[in-house]
Amino acid sequence: MRQIKNRFPLSVIASAVLLAGHSSAWAETNQTSVALESITVESEALENNSTVGSSTSTVTNAELETNLVRDLDDAVRYEPGVSTTQDARFGISGITVRGLDENRVKLSVDGMDQADAYGPTSTYLRTGRNALDVDSLEKITIEKGGNVVAGSGAFGGSVRYQTKSPASYLNPEGNDTFGSVKLGYKSASNELSETVTVANRQGKLESLVVYTHRDGEETENYYGDSNGDVTMGSDRQSVDPQDNGSDNLLLKGIYHLSEHNKIGLIAEHYESEMTSDLYSESTNSQLRDADDDQTRQRIGIFQEYQRKTPAFDSAAWQLDYQNTKTTNRTNIASTPVRNIERFYEEEAIAFKADANKQLGQHQLRYGINAEQKSLENYNQDTLYSNSRFSPLADADIAGIYLEDAWQVNDRWLLTPAIRFDSYRYSTTGDEYVSAYDDSNNEAFTAQLASEFAITETTSVFGKVGSGFRAPKLDELYYYYSSGRGYAIVPNPDLEPEESLFAEAGVRYETNRGFAEVVAFYNDYNNFIESNYRLGATAENPYGEYTTINLNDVVIKGVEAKGAWSLDQVIGEGWSIAGAIAYADGEDKNSNEALNSISPITLVTGLGYDAPSEQWGSKLNLTWVASKSASDLAESDSWLATPSHTLVDLTAYYKPTDYVTINAGVFNAFDEEYWVWNDIRSLSNNSANLARYTRAGRNVGVDVTVSF
Repeated sequence: MRQIKNRFPLSVIASAVLLAGHSSAWAETNQTSVALESITVESEALENNSTVGSSTSTVTNAELETNLVRDLDDAVRYEPGVSTTQDARFGISGITVRGLDENRVKLSVDGMDQADAYGPTSTYLRTGRNALDVDSLEKITIEKGGNVVAGSGAFGGSVRYQTKSPASYLNPEGNDTFGSVKLGYKSASNELSETVTVANRQGKLESLVVYTHRDGEETENYYGDSNGDVTMGSDRQSVDPQDNGSDNLLLKGIYHLSEHNKIGLIAEHYESEMTSDLYSESTNSQLRDADDDQTRQRIGIFQEYQRKTPAFDSAAWQLDYQNTKTTNRTNIASTPVRNIERFYEEEAIAFKADANKQLGQHQLRYGINAEQKSLENYNQDTLYSNSRFSPLADADIAGIYLEDAWQVNDRWLLTPAIRFDSYRYSTTGDEYVSAYDDSNNEAFTAQLASEFAITETTSVFGKVGSGFRAPKLDELYYYYSSGRGYAIVPNPDLEPEESLFAEAGVRYETNRGFAEVVAFYNDYNNFIESNYRLGATAENPYGEYTTINLNDVVIKGVEAKGAWSLDQVIGEGWSIAGAIAYADGEDKNSNEALNSISPITLVTGLGYDAPSEQWGSKLNLTWVASKSASDLAESDSWLATPSHTLVDLTAYYKPTDYVTINAGVFNAFDEEYWVWNDIRSLSNNSANLARYTRAGRNVGVDVTVSF
């Protein structure tokens, strides 16, 4: 196979590093060579209210480092109720939260919404929502369940990625410079990675450069990597051979106009490429290979301002441009040779502003957002005519919200919120596909959240509200005529999805740890479902299919989590943490279970951090229940999988103040297992489940040198 080369211009990297200045020593944390404070483009004061009554988790930079996180799948490894959806060829497509995935979970980077997933066909074209590198992230905030403040898309939850900032690395005051080099290796994919970070402050100007390059191969399954196996077809047990690589560059500059007023610029460039020998889809007469790439560029300007005015006490705004493109090329060595190239591109300009104002016992938070997007899909085929799955489309999206954090008394916080959203899709026809009617709608949604302190350590919380999700391009306009007796036709009259959600919980917190239990219930109406058979026609005797709204889907469940210091039980430095998630989902129309629901998952970890802050270790255990046939739709009962238990051991060691070594052994007891989201969409012609097992015992190591 063709090897992936470093296609990122070295001159750009060198220039970016020079912009950040020279290096100097910097203070460390007890677990990693860099300490990251909570610095955000949207200031914390503007974010806190909307999480009242919610179950929220944060994956910090320290956890990303010590858990040797390479991608989003690693990032949510120890978060029950949250998982990734991925495919062997197309990679990670998105994140599943409480049984909802892809475009039903809102993903944003520094407040900028990520491009939609686009997958109208199971072959040849599928886009993901994974165009970023975790080494550029300061933290990941996962909010489970609906939130009207977040707007359309936060149907099942929201995942907010926050990129690193210069102040995360620099001393609080004065001119300063920081630099680090991180080298990593991951055995499961034979991946090598290098990350260079440089931060600088000169007077009122702060700058940051983070560049990451990765080179790897196919991620092995339980039976190893491809290892020269050329077995073809669905009976293949090995994974398909791959070469992949990625480059990610983050540039950020912040100028402090005053102590409470700063303005900044940010630029991101991400590109990845993967070449694959598709032996599992090949025959002796039809050998297939693929060349897939994905790019994302973003440039933005933002400002944070804190000053008491009649309208606000603090405010933040941002203006972003973003372009995301996925191109999938498939080559079929048959007679004659067939080459297929398909792409999906989404270009967006977005404005967002938030502010808050304290009025007595009320802290008002309000904001607006507006986004214009243009979307394009195009298909080239050397044997068939060129085409589009969807017409050229433009989207106009807008929203406005108001939230009131009302401190009723010193124990009770009540937070009502209301939001208005509107959207309009318009299409343009050409020689490839006709234009369709505009799709537009608007909705008011509202929620009421509350927290009440029963005692100094125990509180109860809850939230009820309504949700809204606008349909996406491929749901509205996907058209395909097979020429062999069946077709998929558009449905521009789709209604937006709606929900009623409720959750309630109890939380116990002391200076030694916390525990939390929460129950949730979500009722979804107008749930969008594809592949609905309309019936046969003379032109399509095998049937015409479309996308429709289902009347009633219910997802409910219970989650618990906690963490506790064991200083007084075992000794200084010891701690324990754990979490468990259970969910149940049902399509009330068919009375069948929702296949997107993951089995019960339990995670627990025992950790030790030496008082010297020089080394530490953590033992994590993950247990996942079986997915029994009774939990599945009848047609998918063959996908039932057994339970499994994984044991991971990670450790860090700091031989000097400027060197940190992180290492880990994952699946230490070499368990054979499947991740439910990897296989739940397989059809009956993919019955060889062995190929979809995850890696057996594997290791990773990172070495970071800071100066």
